[in-house]
Amino acid sequence: MPAISFICFLLFIIIFIFGFKKNSDLLSPGRVFSLLWLLVIGLVELKLSRLQPQWNYFDWFIALLGLLTFLLGIYVSYIINLDKPFLHVSRIRTKIRAVGVNEKKLFRFIVVYFFIYLFCFIVEWQIEGYLPLFTSRPDRARILYGIFGLHLVVSSANVILFLVIEYFIFIKVNFKKKWFLILFFIVAMGNYILIVQRYGLFILIMMALCLIYYSGRKVKLRTFVIFGVIIIALIVGIQSLRTTELITAYIIIDSKMKMSPQYAQFAIPYMYLVMSIENFVKYYSHIANHSFGFFTFDFLSAITGLKHWIEEYCNFDKFRLHIGGYNTYPFYWAYYYDFGIAGLALIPFIIGYIISEIYYYLHRNPDIVILTLFSLAFAVITISYSSDPLTRLDMMFNFSIIVFAQFYFRNKSATDN
Repeated sequence: MPAISFICFLLFIIIFIFGFKKNSDLLSPGRVFSLLWLLVIGLVELKLSRLQPQWNYFDWFIALLGLLTFLLGIYVSYIINLDKPFLHVSRIRTKIRAVGVNEKKLFRFIVVYFFIYLFCFIVEWQIEGYLPLFTSRPDRARILYGIFGLHLVVSSANVILFLVIEYFIFIKVNFKKKWFLILFFIVAMGNYILIVQRYGLFILIMMALCLIYYSGRKVKLRTFVIFGVIIIALIVGIQSLRTTELITAYIIIDSKMKMSPQYAQFAIPYMYLVMSIENFVKYYSHIANHSFGFFTFDFLSAITGLKHWIEEYCNFDKFRLHIGGYNTYPFYWAYYYDFGIAGLALIPFIIGYIISEIYYYLHRNPDIVILTLFSLAFAVITISYSSDPLTRLDMMFNFSIIVFAQFYFRNKSATDN
């Protein structure tokens, strides 16, 4: 095993174990981000695929710069909040559950939004004339499927799913209403199967994990194991819908793995974890002209309808360059594409700092709105190895609706009065 991989895996184990130490917070942003990227870097350096190029010293500098500045932002926030009150996780859970939410307003919001979502889903289905799951090429159909505006709402099934989970956490009675919500949940979950998507599902699971951790009772190790199993099962299940056995076999062969064929099934998860940063390292030097904010604020140009016009006029293509069929990049790709090394040095620092400030505010003034914001931030961290939800219109739309909804049905705590 390469020395870098050994060190990364050793640090991963140590940091993870210390997360269960008394008075430690396992989901602190610095710990979660470090665990994720230690795992990714450790796996990358194994170089189990012939598609993975060797990195030189400058490649390492560029690849790690965005990670280090993100952690630096967290550290600066830590120093600023060092002498401020800091509630233990158990106190946060007690305070948030004591305040709770307005049951009637939460239920009403879920019902209204569900029927808006259902209407948009049916209209889009009728206009398109098909559903990706029932085509001969679901993997291709899912990319082409969608009507602008309608698809934005259809892609916001996470709003329904997250709020239903929130209802079950905070509301212990109203069993008749819960049966309706279970039905809504099943229908909304079916959205991911019918349009063959898994990205939003991963985001939802991470948000739910964070919400349960800070608002439920004591969360034990087995809870994380169960969530891990659910994530793997759902993602693999949707992946099996997107790809036939023949295509799967092709992916395994095309991955050019150095391992024995009997371990070939590990090729797909391994490649999905490592190829994003491999794409970045191989192609960052190919960016001759930077786009100066176009990809960083992609969601703004997308919602105005100017995105594709600007892309064609300026010849921008965020994912034109990629190794084989692996067309994802780490979260800081857009910032490098837009601003070069300055983007890597500054924007991840700002994001890390803001996420950490949300985290420390949650530990000072527990509130359902702040907890929801940190749940979103936690999801952003956990998906950072392959994308940045903060630059995507569909994710920003989801995030905005979920957060603004909290203001509608939150109960005011004593600190608000």
